[in-house]
Amino acid sequence: MSEDPRIQPLLEWNRLARENTENAIVSSMFQAASCAIEPVEKFSTWLLVGAAAIASFLITNSDKIVPYLGKHGFLVCGGFLSLSCFFGLLAKLAALRSQIASQTNAAVLNTFKEHLATYEDEERKIQNGAKFWGINLQTGVRLERILSEFLEPLPWWVKLLVNWKLKTQMSNPQVGNLPLINNLTLLGYFTAGQSLSVLAFLVSGFSYAAAI
Repeated sequence: MSEDPRIQPLLEWNRLARENTENAIVSSMFQAASCAIEPVEKFSTWLLVGAAAIASFLITNSDKIVPYLGKHGFLVCGGFLSLSCFFGLLAKLAALRSQIASQTNAAVLNTFKEHLATYEDEERKIQNGAKFWGINLQTGVRLERILSEFLEPLPWWVKLLVNWKLKTQMSNPQVGNLPLINNLTLLGYFTAGQSLSVLAFLVSGFSYAAAI
């Protein structure tokens, strides 16, 4: 029954419908992951402000603290605080890129749906007119032209980067969500680096203070 050529279009329609729905569900799951940006960023900001405040306190009171930690201990503790602040700045950059990717995806999706719905109505009318006159018209949105028009005013290196991404991820239906997930992953790594650096600062501080 499945080999009957008369039902092949129906089978293909069923396959595409299932695949599109599955891709849409996966996309919604990726978009839901953007909810983690705000709480992680707040925690990263708290760590960054705390580390910067402690570092400022150590610098302004170095003459009083060095006798308790020693010169080497003071440098080690300051190094861990500086490393925490460095990871904090990287985390803020990753959070900013994640928010931009999330908001851009949402804006593009909303406008894309509106334009696509309008075009589908026009396409239906055009196809009815073509059927009336007995001609075949090639309809459908030309993604190649859309990308070409979008990339035209951008710098050359952006065009190369976008084209390279499209070539390497051409078969991935979630290519639009990859920047969001990648930046969210980096945000988690950098925030973890902040936390570990602060913890190392505390351990080092107590260790050097106890050794004096």
